Amino acid sequence: MARLEIWLAVLFFCILSCFIPLQLKAQRGTDIGDGIRSTQATDLHARPDAKKQGPKKRTYRYIIKSNSKNTLNGNKCFEEVTRKFGFEYLIALEDYRPNRNGFSRWMHNSGVKFILFFRNGPGWQIRMQKKYRECKYRYGDFTG
Repeated sequence: MARLEIWLAVLFFCILSCFIPLQLKAQRGTDIGDGIRSTQATDLHARPDAKKQGPKKRTYRYIIKSNSKNTLNGNKCFEEVTRKFGFEYLIALEDYRPNRNGFSRWMHNSGVKFILFFRNGPGWQIRMQKKYRECKYRYGDFTG
């Protein structure tokens, strides 16, 4: 009986000494660079969710005009209105590249207005003119 107990104790010790290092190794992380340690719950190829990263930067279309009439250039209220509608006015002088040809400027502006029609819905120009008048009178940009 004593010999059997000794053999069982040795066998138990061998089994324990084999499984304990495996358990410890499973808890260790691996260094993946920049001092970041990876564990089993870390996905190295994870991509961040774009919706949780905050609002993305918005790009605005440009409507090219040869003079600043009816643009309220410098009026912060109207600039915010045009940005909400998704465009900005670009005042181009006669020598400026987009303004070299009246037909190309008209084509560009027609394309932008076509896109804005589907983005803002029908009647967007009427709504914008209403906001234009409100901003114009609110900030005193009228002569009368």
